[in-house]
Amino acid sequence: MLIAITRLAEKAGRDAALCAQYGHTCYTVSPLRAELQEENIDRFVAEANAGNFDAIFFTSALPAEVIAPRLRPDAGARIVAIGPRTAQTLKACGLQPETLPSYYSADFAPYLGDWLKGRKVGIPRAAVPNPGLLQAIRDLGGEACEYPAYTLVPTGEDLDTAGADAVLFTSASSFTEAHWTRQAGQTVAAIGTVTATAMERAGVAPDVVGDGSLAGTLAALNSREERTGPEHRVPGVPQAGLIAVDKPRGPSSHQVAAWVGEMLGMPIGHAGTLDPMVTGVLVIMIGPAVRLAPVLLKERKEYVCLMRLHGDVSREEIEETAREFAGRIYQRPPRRSAVKRNLRIRRIYDLEVLDVDGRLVLFRAVCDAGTYIRSLCHHLGLALGVGAHMQELRRTRSGAVGENETCTLHEVRDAVVAARAGDTAPLAALILPPIQGIGDLPRIVVRDTAIDALCHGAQLAGVGVLSRTKYQKGDLVAVLSEKDELICLGEALTDSSAYEPGKTGLVLAPRAVMMAAGTYPRVWTTHPRGPAK
Repeated sequence: MLIAITRLAEKAGRDAALCAQYGHTCYTVSPLRAELQEENIDRFVAEANAGNFDAIFFTSALPAEVIAPRLRPDAGARIVAIGPRTAQTLKACGLQPETLPSYYSADFAPYLGDWLKGRKVGIPRAAVPNPGLLQAIRDLGGEACEYPAYTLVPTGEDLDTAGADAVLFTSASSFTEAHWTRQAGQTVAAIGTVTATAMERAGVAPDVVGDGSLAGTLAALNSREERTGPEHRVPGVPQAGLIAVDKPRGPSSHQVAAWVGEMLGMPIGHAGTLDPMVTGVLVIMIGPAVRLAPVLLKERKEYVCLMRLHGDVSREEIEETAREFAGRIYQRPPRRSAVKRNLRIRRIYDLEVLDVDGRLVLFRAVCDAGTYIRSLCHHLGLALGVGAHMQELRRTRSGAVGENETCTLHEVRDAVVAARAGDTAPLAALILPPIQGIGDLPRIVVRDTAIDALCHGAQLAGVGVLSRTKYQKGDLVAVLSEKDELICLGEALTDSSAYEPGKTGLVLAPRAVMMAAGTYPRVWTTHPRGPAK
């Protein structure tokens, strides 16, 4: 497999040997370049060599390469590297680093634990906000001293990814700033959960999510290739579909989706990330249905939340304050989130107080996608004048899918075992048709004779249309068969009012095909080119 890997131009050419170990070839594409901040680097080196840090945390290899040769090995600081590559760079300069067990900076503070109390930590890193890391150090009684060692600057170049079998994004920033076009059949991978979350919020569901390291991502890529071949596909699994899983507390959304994909032997994606300790409706997309991600991610969500107040308030006052939050609200993502903490507007459609028991408040919220219930609890507490925090959260609806349509991971496993034994009925009962994921999209119903051409990517002409709802040119439209099967999503080439069904003229271009070619008979023909005149 040929893999395009997003890297800083300064790190180009270092991945080939590792990719070869996993049976792949690769090349570097650079949506970002690094500009060293020499003044900050000089300040950090002076502080470190003066013994002013109890610990130094290197979050990537680039600052290690620049700074480590200038550090005194006897300065006395405890040095921690985020991964083996960064550790190797430090060792080559005569330092003796500890290696963080994971590849996530969020695990630095838990790794050092109570040792951090009263300690001063120097962190030379990219000029990218990481308030969660700094706050976690402060929460344990430490002092975080961050030095922006380099700035990430977008190259603005179109990435050469068209010929790659897979594109691997190594950071959320590299994805956010990338100029690229996903090709049909191209695998897209995220190096870790933070990058995957950024991709999903932009409507791109990664096929593979690694553990934060290149080696772990390549291993996950190989595992996916092994388990998604025809010989591993479970009998009875359709070409495309949806499974609504009742996510348990503990595992991440990415891990739950990966387990389902491994059980089914199919490529999968999921719509709407839930924090590890949050339970409820997690919609998992199977096969080509992953192309519904941009639609599913925008659907309304419903939650039931248990909020704990920090003071005593009457139920009447709680209900009155809750009513004031219905409508458009301003939110900034909480520090624990994996997205930029930019101010955003979201709409609360309904906020109902279900029960009050002392300082515990149970409420139901129907809201826009991307609404942070943790922030909502905080703001409710401020409005009540006593403060509050979210104690437990469950998602009860995601778009058109409610918790009554969910199944547990154990039920998926039991259905898979039954399917491999010859009984596909239990598994078929769990898998929802792709049409359940299109929500309120405008629709076109087409003739059977037009379906196979659409499955091959042909544009739809008015003669193939039986009926349509109202839409405008450029809108995303769902194309259905007479049996309510979802054929594809397409871009409207004209307003719905500008043509009549059955008339000539192109009306829609397919953008995401769900149905396999050959499902309906081929009745279209190709015409060979005539001799040149």
